[in-house]
Amino acid sequence: MTDPALIPETPPENTCASENASSCGLCLLLDKLKGKFACATFSRDAKKQTGDLPGWLLVLLSLTLLSMASQIKLPLAGGRLALADIPFALSFVGILWQSWKTKEPIYYPVLGLLLLIVAALANCFSTPGLAGAIETAQLIQQFFCGFLLFSYFLKHAPFAVCVVVSLGLFGNLLAAMVQTITYGFASIQAPADVKALPWGFGKALTGFFRSRMALSFYFAATLSWIQPQWLGRNPGFWRCTATAAASIFILCFIPHGMMLVLCLSVLLFCSLLFHKRAVFVNLVAAAVLLFSLVAGKQNVQRETILSTITPCKTGNYAGELKTCHLDFLAALRMAAQRPWYGVGSGRYQECIGRCYGDLPNPSYNDIDSDTQAGWGILAGTLGFPLVALLALTLLAALGISLKKHLQSKPTASCLSLSGFAALLVFGAGMFISDPLTRGLCWFLVLAMTSTTLPAALDSNSACSNFSCGKIFVVAIALGLLLFPIALRKAVSDPLRNPALSSHSVRVRPAQGSESATAFVSSGADVFLVLNTSQVKEFTPPFEKHQDSLASEKTALRIPDGKGVPPENEAPSMKYGGALFEFEVPQAAKCKIWVRTWWDGSCGNTLNLQIDEEPRSVTIGNDGTYHTWHWLETPKTYELSVGKHTLRLLNREDGIAFDQILITTDIQYYPQEIEEQL
Repeated sequence: MTDPALIPETPPENTCASENASSCGLCLLLDKLKGKFACATFSRDAKKQTGDLPGWLLVLLSLTLLSMASQIKLPLAGGRLALADIPFALSFVGILWQSWKTKEPIYYPVLGLLLLIVAALANCFSTPGLAGAIETAQLIQQFFCGFLLFSYFLKHAPFAVCVVVSLGLFGNLLAAMVQTITYGFASIQAPADVKALPWGFGKALTGFFRSRMALSFYFAATLSWIQPQWLGRNPGFWRCTATAAASIFILCFIPHGMMLVLCLSVLLFCSLLFHKRAVFVNLVAAAVLLFSLVAGKQNVQRETILSTITPCKTGNYAGELKTCHLDFLAALRMAAQRPWYGVGSGRYQECIGRCYGDLPNPSYNDIDSDTQAGWGILAGTLGFPLVALLALTLLAALGISLKKHLQSKPTASCLSLSGFAALLVFGAGMFISDPLTRGLCWFLVLAMTSTTLPAALDSNSACSNFSCGKIFVVAIALGLLLFPIALRKAVSDPLRNPALSSHSVRVRPAQGSESATAFVSSGADVFLVLNTSQVKEFTPPFEKHQDSLASEKTALRIPDGKGVPPENEAPSMKYGGALFEFEVPQAAKCKIWVRTWWDGSCGNTLNLQIDEEPRSVTIGNDGTYHTWHWLETPKTYELSVGKHTLRLLNREDGIAFDQILITTDIQYYPQEIEEQL
């Protein structure tokens, strides 16, 4: 007979056996708490398979995950280095060392490598240059190195992950409360002011993130991930009460209406897959929130939620889609021009303004920071094949996690349901915002890891087990894919078709020649050049400026810091503009170009208005700074015979222009200073 003393003790229901044999303070604290609040159950046999997690590595991994709950940037290297990058690098080296020392492989799905390879190949063909290589390297950091880190952490210390994610969530909630008291609920900053912040956050309701949109996305995704683990499989009264109270507080500080509705919908749906007490908790949270918004006194929270819950504008442009949704449609048009590999990573803002076409162009910046749709950005920059592959990956992960949850035992881990809920938020939320940024992307990777990570006793394919040597080999291979992206010079205009632009050529005489400039065209009827010396009227903050590289050595400019139109006011002459008059000999369909000079990413647009059209269009949003270059209007104009007026209007300061070109040759592409025929 077997000695009863040798039979392994079964952990009590709703407890999680620690994977750490260390006696450090953090480990002892987790051991005391886990019996009350964790929901995963692991056998002692599983513990023997995973091995011990050293205390120093547990602390390092915990600090890394905590720092990831932010978009804090270090005031070094132009803000390119995030706070989380440093502990992440140390943690990744730590798990590689421990994996090599214990000969233990780390789980990584092979499909993830395919995604990264497709992204790198798309950038190889689109040639975005060094900027594209840097963004591809960030994807590798997050979706390869980050996945390995979370896979290791969740396998060895799932309860620690739950605790640290909760700490990050409540830390952001506390910061949001302080910011609400200091600056007001749902306060925002202009993108230019956000970029000027040395640490990248603060002075608005952003928590430790850069915008209220990013904070809303973080709260929605993280609450969806953590709530099943807070509740557990069989929660008692006080546990349900605490979970309901925490959920209500977090939901109240989601300032974006669409993300709030998405979060509530996911919580209610997933609670139906969990148990009746989870349904009750979320119904109570929804009822309290709904009561505060409907029956409470008029307040900023209600106004903010109602204004951001609808996809349409109000006021002067009532019924028109908001800029973020128009931006998504324009991104699909951009992708349609380069469907296989897009314009390249880092080229989105440079090209999106030219893809609006007949869509209502945003005449003023009514868009919150970080509200461009992630699916649109991916399609426009990396092409439709990558978007389709990522969508299939998310659907497969959702299917796997749902199957694992439905087949799990009553005492099994809640991790699969957590990942399922968070992935629902991320997949739908990418139609509103972009989570592939610092901070948010870490939690997308955490959600994907939660859904695909095999249970402790489950067998998985050998090709998904990455030893330390295999990780180094794959990392080197992925790094080699960056070289052709970084070494190839970025194409000057990703949307330009060389075959079309070659139809029209300006031929300049040799220096000293007295022959006139010739124009060879495919039959252009109108070719008008307006210099700034021909301006009929201009209003401040526009001013004349002498520039040896400008046409006639004169330009009109708005120096940086001289002022922009008030918030939610459309550009007009009273806020700064330049008026020109011109005449066309016959009715014509014309394209208009403006030769511009930008100070930087926060000063790279101006608006153009023909005659008395009801709204102007925006030119710019490109990434060519501190040099003269031509930009076209996002639409063509049907001009009647006779006189017309043209206004260039202030939208951002730190800009200048010296020439305007009006031509019926739609395929013509100006290069340098143009001359009137």
